[in-house]
Amino acid sequence: MEHRPVQGFGALEPPSSEVALLYLDEVAVVEQRREERIDRRAVAWQAIGTAAMSAGVLTAYLLIMRVEASATQPLLFLLIVTSQISAGLGERHGVQWHTPGSKKWYITVVVLFAVAMLGSFFALLMSREPRPVWAYLIPGAIMLLGFGGLGSVQLWKTRGIAPAVRTAPDPIPFATRIATASVGLLMGFATLSIGIRDDLAISIVTLVLMMFVVGWIFAWTTDAGPAALGRYWRWPQFSAFVLSSATMVWLSMQSAYAGPVATSTCLIGGALVAALLVGSAVLPERRAPRRAEWRTGGRDV
Repeated sequence: MEHRPVQGFGALEPPSSEVALLYLDEVAVVEQRREERIDRRAVAWQAIGTAAMSAGVLTAYLLIMRVEASATQPLLFLLIVTSQISAGLGERHGVQWHTPGSKKWYITVVVLFAVAMLGSFFALLMSREPRPVWAYLIPGAIMLLGFGGLGSVQLWKTRGIAPAVRTAPDPIPFATRIATASVGLLMGFATLSIGIRDDLAISIVTLVLMMFVVGWIFAWTTDAGPAALGRYWRWPQFSAFVLSSATMVWLSMQSAYAGPVATSTCLIGGALVAALLVGSAVLPERRAPRRAEWRTGGRDV
């Protein structure tokens, strides 16, 4: 490495071989400490769960698009929110969003499955001819097989490792509770819009949802950002989100394949979706000690 002198000072002396070896040993210690803070088993289950949920929503999106493209906007919003929450959940388990250079097989598999999934998705999206129903299941199946399969491999590699010793997570910040309630209200609004048949009204709903998502991403590093939901949510919030998502998907499918859904039904569904997430946002939590370190054995994925 070339040492450039700082203005007013001479060039630094290069370290001796003994000092350089000490530096390398310290790097290994730091990497080991990082590994000890990653809950590999939780990361694997997260990958499987996220792949299953995203594949289900994506498949419903394509099946609805096959019949009525204008009815897919609520599910597009749901897909974006799900991906943001998943990213925050990965940070919660200690994942750093980069892959070591030695894991070229991992990068190759991820890229191949991503290309296959996106390629089949856009092929269906741009197709002007009707395709059989089974064709619209392909992108979701690729996502489930690829990313869920990687999670299964990660879970298999944690066999024999003692379960991570964890205390209760940090208390949910007030800003995160506000963000949770806001997401609930918007998801309720999106659910209500399923019963709207006016193109202008649907365009306005879509614009409002997308503007919220764009503005929300700017708050990524704060406790009100999308990643904070994954970092701080507990099982009541995740359960409320899954049930709310299932309600949105069910009503969207009903609207596309069983005829227009009554406005009253969409109103009840939207109220239920909003109530679930707003209720989980104000739900009190038990007093618990702050998060402690955990050890998983440090095995690589």
